[in-house]
Amino acid sequence: MPLIEKIKNNNCIIAIWEMTDSLNDLKKISKNIKFPEYKSDKRNKEFISTRLLIQNILPEAVLTYNKYGAPEINTNDFISISHSNNLVVIAVSKSKVGIDIEKIDDKAIRLASKFISSENIANLSIKKATLIWSCKEAIYKWHQKGNLNFKDDIKIESFEVKESGEIFANFNHNKLTINYKEFNRHFLVYLCK
Repeated sequence: MPLIEKIKNNNCIIAIWEMTDSLNDLKKISKNIKFPEYKSDKRNKEFISTRLLIQNILPEAVLTYNKYGAPEINTNDFISISHSNNLVVIAVSKSKVGIDIEKIDDKAIRLASKFISSENIANLSIKKATLIWSCKEAIYKWHQKGNLNFKDDIKIESFEVKESGEIFANFNHNKLTINYKEFNRHFLVYLCK
């Protein structure tokens, strides 16, 4: 289970882990991790891989979840977690943080009417729809309190899709800067503020 990239940016440490090991191999190397037995092997792998990745970044950290389901750790840092296919990403920062990783595919464009206002759907590409969805997911995770309407509460400013860059969003009277990069047919999106 390799750590494939570690990024330090904007007071944030981001780690990307590829889940290549079998569930049995993960169980062997995670002897000190207690975990529930989910029905899905994929969910079990995500659970174990997430904790192994946290141990890699902050060995003393203990992961819990708040009443909204947002992850928290006991180190006075903020944490955000995302999974997509066989990738796990974690962002840790002294500032509030939100991270998302999404595979670039047609799912986001099929669901665009649920999270993008109708006037912004025309001429939407698969990449742009995926990136908008991922930005809104990262903001949702940064917010840490649930109960958001992606379509009405989070407004993404106009942008052109590149391999990496910044996107600006408006949320609760805050202007947020979201960083992104294309990575292995995915978009990695994060904000620290």
